[in-house]
Amino acid sequence: MKKSFLLLPLAAVVLAACSSDTSSETSPNVEVTEVGSAWQTEVQQVGMPSSMTQPTYQPQPTYTPPPAPQPTYQPAPQPTYSQPSNVQTNYGGQSEVVGSCNVVRDGSNAPIYSQIQKGCYTDSTYTVGKHDTLFLVAYLTGQTPNQIAALNNLSTATPLKVGQVLRVK
Repeated sequence: MKKSFLLLPLAAVVLAACSSDTSSETSPNVEVTEVGSAWQTEVQQVGMPSSMTQPTYQPQPTYTPPPAPQPTYQPAPQPTYSQPSNVQTNYGGQSEVVGSCNVVRDGSNAPIYSQIQKGCYTDSTYTVGKHDTLFLVAYLTGQTPNQIAALNNLSTATPLKVGQVLRVK
């Protein structure tokens, strides 16, 4: 068995020696080019034109800004404040006075709550007008709809009738 192990490396060395190329011939796959072959162009010596040896730049004019005027101190005008007026914008609707409240409504007669002062109604009873709701009456009196409904033995879902007198205190 030891002999078979020695034969294997020996066979490998013989095969490697036979396949090596020690000749000076070049393989047909390798292309050899010679110096000075036709594909290379020759460089021709040409002198530099005299116009390239002299500088052609012209100095640029310099800009000198005029002296800046010195700022003068001016005290800032003080804003004037006035008391806000009770002018309310009307969005194409109408306005009516209920007690001491100015009720502003839009084009579909819905109240514009942002333009109505909450809690402005101070009487003890309220007479329902056209398009009034329990929520509007509660808003004008500064109460909740549940409080107004409880004072008048009503449900919050009960519709109000024009001319109906509601207790609000």
